[in-house]
Amino acid sequence: MTFSSASYAGVACAAIVDAVVRLADGTEVVAGATVVLQLAGGYTFDAGAVTATVVTGGDGTASCGAIHVPAGGAAGSIAATASGATGATATLTAFDARLLASPRGLSDADLIPVGATPVALDLYLSAGALYRSGVGAVATGIDAVGALAPSADDASAFLLPLRLGDGSAAVFDTVSNTTSAIGGIPSDATPVAADLFLSDSTLYRGGTVVASDVDACGQLIEHDADAAARLYLPYRATDGTPRLLRLPDGDTRTAFEYGTAGGPPAGATPVADDLFIAAGALHRVSWDGTSAFGAGVVASGIASWGALTPNPVYAGERLLPVITTAGEAAVFMVSGSTLRLARSVPAGAAAVGADLFRVGSTIHQDGVGLVASDVTAVGDASPASRGGTRVVVPLGSAVASC
Repeated sequence: MTFSSASYAGVACAAIVDAVVRLADGTEVVAGATVVLQLAGGYTFDAGAVTATVVTGGDGTASCGAIHVPAGGAAGSIAATASGATGATATLTAFDARLLASPRGLSDADLIPVGATPVALDLYLSAGALYRSGVGAVATGIDAVGALAPSADDASAFLLPLRLGDGSAAVFDTVSNTTSAIGGIPSDATPVAADLFLSDSTLYRGGTVVASDVDACGQLIEHDADAAARLYLPYRATDGTPRLLRLPDGDTRTAFEYGTAGGPPAGATPVADDLFIAAGALHRVSWDGTSAFGAGVVASGIASWGALTPNPVYAGERLLPVITTAGEAAVFMVSGSTLRLARSVPAGAAAVGADLFRVGSTIHQDGVGLVASDVTAVGDASPASRGGTRVVVPLGSAVASC
């Protein structure tokens, strides 16, 4: 007796349907044999049964039918026995990861190990290996990851900076599904975003120093209304001044509005793109005094924030989910510089990205309400594709009772 594979895996609360058992006598297949199947570890057949009987066909094989995967990612087994034959056993495992999209809801993240840490997009980290939903392991030997961000050189790719176990730097490309070593970066540098790495206060890109006065970084993102399709990284300099890095140019400049009445003060925290926050006030700055959406204080009373992403509902708009100093969930609409309270989001929420908020083990969407439960971990929110409006957040667990 043999199984078609030594192990089978499926999504928690779904079913494994590709298990096949085969019976042979030497090189001759055995047709018409009765095979008894036994499940263990919480896996069941239809109607909750843990045993089933199948009959081999003319090729000596029989499908094991639908094997229902328990919630929580249990490890189990399936055993096959038949009269006069040596039995066989295969292992059963479950995937417990999910992808939450706005506005489309939950979907399964296949080929992700149980308990993997969600990173961003459809990427997860487990035991030093990077996994991608539907693909499996795409990189190994990883010690730390930074933030997934757009590539400054490829209009279709996102890049994930990695620090490998030997301290060297590398970058994973979402288009090619490959990892490339990056030379010229000090050992054990901190991966920041895309192909940026920080060592002490020096920021490197591709082995080249792009800034030497970095104290804290915000979110690297494609800048609104930039005809050259540049990326902006807001950062706080070591002297406290708010500064901007432009890519792929690689040039830096103190925010034009710094020192003016509406400009961010020294010590302001970089948020994303051209946004800084200080004393609960959100400031928008510019490179040279020109801004398509205005500059100065654009919102106030903000205590914390999530990821700045495209608006999943209205093309051409961006959303920054925030929590106000009063503890209320709200969304800041970037182009209109408008802050409004989120709807159908309970108190005590934390901002995730786009229009999504986390409350304990649940995720709630503005205007929709509960969209995911039993959540054990949340990755970064990011666009599903370059130039797209759909936003994806990888989750740990997020399974319903079954």
